[in-house]
Amino acid sequence: MKKCVILKVISILFALMTLLAISCAITGTGSGFLDLSNIARAVCIGIAVICGILAVITWKYAESTV
Repeated sequence: MKKCVILKVISILFALMTLLAISCAITGTGSGFLDLSNIARAVCIGIAVICGILAVITWKYAESTV
């Protein structure tokens, strides 16, 4: 029971990190000589994808241990 709750909390944290990374990718703009906003946007999208996949896997594993 306790392991299931811990896994669900971890899954929710991964989902929140996914939302944060998506919002960073959407709002990240820049200008100037050294504009790294495109690279930062790609990194944020990559982090969002990885955290989203980990959230789903963790949630499914928590459901299977019940």
